[in-house]
Amino acid sequence: MKARSAFSGKAASATLLVLLAGRPAHAEEPEPVDLSTLPVRPASATPFVAASAPQAPVALSPPVGFGKQGQLFVTADRLMPLVSYTTQSVTMSQGATETKISDRGASFAFFVGREPGLASMHTVPRLAVDYAVVDHLTVGTALPLAFGLGGSHSEDRTQNGGTTSRKHNSPEMTVLGFAPRVGYVLPLSPRFAFWPRAGVAFYSMRTKTEQSNEASAISTTVDTDTLFSLDLDPQVVWSPIDGLFVHAGGIANLPISGAHSTEFSQAASSSTRTDDLSVFRVGLSAGLGGWLAL
Repeated sequence: MKARSAFSGKAASATLLVLLAGRPAHAEEPEPVDLSTLPVRPASATPFVAASAPQAPVALSPPVGFGKQGQLFVTADRLMPLVSYTTQSVTMSQGATETKISDRGASFAFFVGREPGLASMHTVPRLAVDYAVVDHLTVGTALPLAFGLGGSHSEDRTQNGGTTSRKHNSPEMTVLGFAPRVGYVLPLSPRFAFWPRAGVAFYSMRTKTEQSNEASAISTTVDTDTLFSLDLDPQVVWSPIDGLFVHAGGIANLPISGAHSTEFSQAASSSTRTDDLSVFRVGLSAGLGGWLAL
């Protein structure tokens, strides 16, 4: 038994010597790596942050703003009259006698486009141009213009087999005006603003009427009204998109001075009379317009 154990020990020793002898002499053990010197970089941190970070919302372009310096406004003012009250008076003097003729009237005319009643020169739609010289401050003018293109009036009367005809021109009316003004834009929100405007305006209205009598003699009457007034035009503006707006608000025409003249002519005779005229008007009206930046 002892001999067998000795043999086994010798065999194991011999095997170990063979293995050591077969190993290359130049082979070296790898140097140990110090893990504490390596940078720590979690592999999942960056993808997780990128995936979980909220995306910034897409910024919408804000409205440019109504009333900025350099904007040019083109409007159709008093395009749709709504409500109004008007007083008109003519004062005639002859010697020691003074006669004053007054008319008053109110109207309510939604979506009609024309206001019945007095003061046609104040109710006619007008083209207006304004410019913002600095932020909010505007200067401009309105141009009332209306005229007839002519027409005729005829009357045929048949009696006892005979026909009598009378013909003359239809009444003609021409309205001209010039209304310079200044305004100030007060922004209420990105799409709403309050735009009061004021100025001194000049108006002229000429009406020509012809009549014929039984002898077919034609008489002509020409009435001419001229007015200077202080025009107040405070408007609320809504701009649904940049470059387009709708406005509505109060209007007031306060008389400064005026004259009413009547010229009557028939055949070779004629006469002219001039009297004082005053027209006061307040109301509500609406219009629309557009603007662009120069």
